Amino acid sequence: MNRLASILGLGVLVIATGTADARPKAKPPKPKPGQPAPKPEQAQADRYFKSGVQLFKEAKFSEALAEFMRAYEIAPHPLVLYNIAGCHRELSHYGEAVSYYERFLAEGKGQVPAARLTAAQTELDGILARIARVTVTVTPDGASLTVDGDAIGTLVQMPLILSPGEHKLVATAPGRKEVERSVRVASGDELTVELSLEALPTEKVDSARLIEHPVVLATKPKRFALGAAFGTNLLRAGDSGAPTLGLGVAIGSRLELGVDAVLVAYAVIPQVRVRLAGDAFSIHVVAAAPIAITDDGMTKTFVAGAGGLGLRYRATPMLSFQLESLVSYAGKTHGTTVPTFLGGQLWF
Repeated sequence: MNRLASILGLGVLVIATGTADARPKAKPPKPKPGQPAPKPEQAQADRYFKSGVQLFKEAKFSEALAEFMRAYEIAPHPLVLYNIAGCHRELSHYGEAVSYYERFLAEGKGQVPAARLTAAQTELDGILARIARVTVTVTPDGASLTVDGDAIGTLVQMPLILSPGEHKLVATAPGRKEVERSVRVASGDELTVELSLEALPTEKVDSARLIEHPVVLATKPKRFALGAAFGTNLLRAGDSGAPTLGLGVAIGSRLELGVDAVLVAYAVIPQVRVRLAGDAFSIHVVAAAPIAITDDGMTKTFVAGAGGLGLRYRATPMLSFQLESLVSYAGKTHGTTVPTFLGGQLWF
């Protein structure tokens, strides 16, 4: 029996299993006692199957395959697997043809005639003689494999069944370089292809450059200060000392203008500070003009000149502590003093 005749003969066999007769009748046959009535789904599967047989006769194998697949979905039967395998064989889908022939041989035992199983085995042997077996190993595990543009997934049963000729294998994985390999095989070939995917290069960060150019978040600078300190004349530390209150304003990053009021001695000290070096911990110079104010009319108001150095520690953008020591001269009448102040400032 030739190949086409075997497919047509199979069609008659499968139709006969689902209905009492292959020919349509005006009324469905009555079921025999104890036999269930045919289901409506079987008639639909029968229609798809007959359509597939006709399309196969017309060499429209892709269309026939679609009809047989739908018939099998509705009413699975091992004989339909034989027709599906035949379509794949005619389309040169040798991998799928081998799979369906093997399913037919496994599921058809005891359900289809032995002659049909023998014919299927012969056709399967003919396919196996004309194909190549290619085992593909992919590193790392979990990579996706594509054969001739068709994605076959990550869990691929090996070996691959390939027709004679040239084939393109492509392996891909997240974070890895794509690997492509072309292989040319002939019938009966058995070979192994290894595909190893290298990790994509990561951009290296120059730590030295980060240190040289640190990322600084822009914040609004604090410009105004309210300060409090305790001052004393170091030349008379034992019997001098008074609290002070002060106001300050920063002009730029290095210059600061301020005025302090000495609460007990009735004096004000306008001053200018210039930062020399440092940031959180800094050193600055101070120029001041202390003004002593009379309180009883007996002593005249006088102005002195003063200059010195100061140290400041900025604990937070809003809080700083400072120590300043000046040398002040008020002429021969009042002489020289060394006013020194220790206190803190709140910045706004």
